[in-house]
Amino acid sequence: MALKPWALPSVTANTVTDFVVPTATLEVAIIGLIVCNTSTVDSADVTVTLTTAAGVIKSTVLKASLGPGEQVHMDTKVCIAASATPDKLRALSTLAAVSFLASGDEG
Repeated sequence: MALKPWALPSVTANTVTDFVVPTATLEVAIIGLIVCNTSTVDSADVTVTLTTAAGVIKSTVLKASLGPGEQVHMDTKVCIAASATPDKLRALSTLAAVSFLASGDEG
């Protein structure tokens, strides 16, 4: 298995952003998540959620406050089934200078 990265180098502050959206015919397994506050001055409140295709929250994967320059690295097991309307991982941050990286497999 080769790990596939899903990356968001930055986001729009206070705007939910689709992060991992599987191809409809493929299953996805996310096994790692890294979130970095790249600001050297400001703190950020971040949330990563698993939602339905319509945006209804099924679970919160991560909810954290990151100080300037702080990062969080976590192992996770988020599985998304193949579907015509697949679930998705979404990111939210109070600060634009936050990057998100998920690693996993799609197949």
